[in-house]
Amino acid sequence: MLRTILSSLAVLALAATGCSSKDNNTTTPDAKVFSDAPASTCTALTIGPEDHATNSTMSAQVWHGAVSTDLGGTSTVSFEFYSGIESSLTGALDLSAGNQNNYSTCAACIRLVTVDSTGALVKEYFQDGGTLNLTVDPLLAQHLTGTATDVSLIEVTIDSTSFVSTPVVGGTCLSLGATVALDAGPVPLAWTCAQAAYNDGTTCDCGCAVHDPDCDLAAPTLAGCAPTGQVCGGNDVCVDTCHVLAPTMGCTTGTCGFENATTDICYTDPAAVSAVAVGATCAAGPIFCGVTNTIATGICDTFAGDDEKCRKACGGAADCLGTEVCAPIVGTRGLCVAKPANDTCQTAATITLGTAINGSTAGGVSNYNAGLEAATCTGFAQPGADVAYKVTLTANQTITATLSNVTPDFDPSLSLVGPGAAATVCTAAITTCTKGADANAAGAGETFTATVAAAGTYYIIVDSFSSSQTGGFTLTVN
Repeated sequence: MLRTILSSLAVLALAATGCSSKDNNTTTPDAKVFSDAPASTCTALTIGPEDHATNSTMSAQVWHGAVSTDLGGTSTVSFEFYSGIESSLTGALDLSAGNQNNYSTCAACIRLVTVDSTGALVKEYFQDGGTLNLTVDPLLAQHLTGTATDVSLIEVTIDSTSFVSTPVVGGTCLSLGATVALDAGPVPLAWTCAQAAYNDGTTCDCGCAVHDPDCDLAAPTLAGCAPTGQVCGGNDVCVDTCHVLAPTMGCTTGTCGFENATTDICYTDPAAVSAVAVGATCAAGPIFCGVTNTIATGICDTFAGDDEKCRKACGGAADCLGTEVCAPIVGTRGLCVAKPANDTCQTAATITLGTAINGSTAGGVSNYNAGLEAATCTGFAQPGADVAYKVTLTANQTITATLSNVTPDFDPSLSLVGPGAAATVCTAAITTCTKGADANAAGAGETFTATVAAAGTYYIIVDSFSSSQTGGFTLTVN
């Protein structure tokens, strides 16, 4: 069951936000805390026309309406419908009874969210009474038509995991009025092209002010752009195509850069391009760099090394030096990064106790995962690229290992395995993890203290919870 929740994000982003997986049949609705208040005693609302959420699926259909009544911020009411709960969503639905009396279980849900100027949540409300009378099933017809009668909403909190709505004692009560006529189809209000063209299943209609879901199809027919030499870009406008890699082809206007796994486009936003050459450091923000003859031959590295270096764009290993790999960003295309010499325990770099060493997992592969997820180790699986270090310890020696200076988007982990030979202790399913740490988020360090029982060679593995995340760090063992 799909259920959208925006307990801490701006409700204006609701249509672009992915839904969370939720089984509505596993949570028992809370008993009502308030008795039904007559809608006439609540704050009356004035709402605008309902706008269909472009991410709605056959399992969840959502419409939003702007609220002009001042509730202490920007307010939006949403009419949400979910499958797998009611046998039919036509006819009269009592919004205060059965599944409908809690957000965790409702099939027909009316919710209102108020956010401040920064997008932070001010208050949220959920239905407490009234009747929704639907002419057609909105899940099947993708059309919201009918009436909402005497609908009242009460202030609640909604758990971001269980989706249980809990009334706020003494909270505000709102009313949609005696009768609200509902009539909204699947086409967003801002759509400027023919109504029938939206999400028709075949044609990507570009430049229609709203993203056409057809543009996400594998190979849609393109409408609104030149028949050759253009595609519908990320901002839903027609853009010229080009070629970053051989055979290269530049742009008449803008800078050529990767768009997706197969297509390059001419970017006209100057903020996307840095003036630095390959090998230099980009300022934070730009994506492309190393521009030659309008072609961005480099990419600012917030991906593999995560250090803003301008690295050569590539489509495979043949585009990089022999000491480098092509770290993919879109499909097989990405940027060239150096292979780490200490990618495995067999090639582990030697640590001198008390001396910091800089390293990176960029360009590495995932060698070690199974076994590190034990509670006595990192506590989580570690499918990311990893690198290894070795240190010789004596029996009953205590060490503290610390990762610091972690690059902003890298979420590393740290583990200690051994003692023994690399081929014996660093296996596909590690059984000798003595200690580990994976407690912090991206950009933060990790640390652990361990006392080893036996003397010998131990291996410290820097890894990641994310299979697609790599980055730099400083490792110190004292």
